[in-house]
Amino acid sequence: MKHCLLFFFLTVSLLASAQHRRQLNPIYIKGTAYKSSGWFIGPGITYMLPLDRHESLTMFKDSGDEQDTLYSGDFSRAGKIGLYLEAGRHSFLNDYGLINHMDYGIHFKMLRGRENFSGISNPGSGMIPVESNSKFSDSFVGAFFNASNITQISNRFWIQNSLGANADFRIITRHIAGQPFGADWNFASPLLGQLHYKLGFGWKPEPGFFIITSIETPILNVYPWDDGRSTLQYFVGRDRPLILSVRFQWLSKAGQRKCEGQPGSDPKVDKDKPGKHENGGLFGPDGKKMKHRK
Repeated sequence: MKHCLLFFFLTVSLLASAQHRRQLNPIYIKGTAYKSSGWFIGPGITYMLPLDRHESLTMFKDSGDEQDTLYSGDFSRAGKIGLYLEAGRHSFLNDYGLINHMDYGIHFKMLRGRENFSGISNPGSGMIPVESNSKFSDSFVGAFFNASNITQISNRFWIQNSLGANADFRIITRHIAGQPFGADWNFASPLLGQLHYKLGFGWKPEPGFFIITSIETPILNVYPWDDGRSTLQYFVGRDRPLILSVRFQWLSKAGQRKCEGQPGSDPKVDKDKPGKHENGGLFGPDGKKMKHRK
């Protein structure tokens, strides 16, 4: 993970250096027919990446002056695909330093995976062989916020990296545990508060409309603290949540501009009467013709 982040920041630096060598049109241009803010919706999928796909463990228990084996064997873990959906508001920012864009909204996400165990267990009457297959599927609803930096590649494409926070509440729980073998099974908290990192690739197919594909993962569990980890525990192992999404976002149309104080801006002007309006002649009541004596 650290090597991937190092490679990413190196790539962004090279792209930023190349960008300075040529002038690019901004992704959003102020003063056009669009406001700087709008809406977005983004479908996607989740995947739980196991921290250890294959692991051999032996757990002991105290038995008087000696330690007896509680279980010993091999674990096999795999993630499963879940559904994801987000919606909310976004805005382009000017004069905010490295932050060019912000967004906030609500989302729904499923976290799914499995853990299998093959080995021996001691239920109290001696060691016996054990095969155990366990699955989990949790569904969360929550809210999120992102602050983003945009590095343009061309006039229509850019890289967007974001730091954000999310708070999630579990609404559906489905833990299918296999045959017990003495292991301490633990699960993610029903209430999660996390900081996350998001890497996106954006495309502007037309003015006022944008498509962003991205991948997101937690970088810190704030609540519960969990010793500063960024992964979640399910059964015996830990998994890293990954979110892959495609966001469709657009800008709201700007209102019609009014040029107050300019010729033709008076709403009382009757355009069906050339040279006339309700207050008098062409130039109003103060613009009367002067009478000359003969």
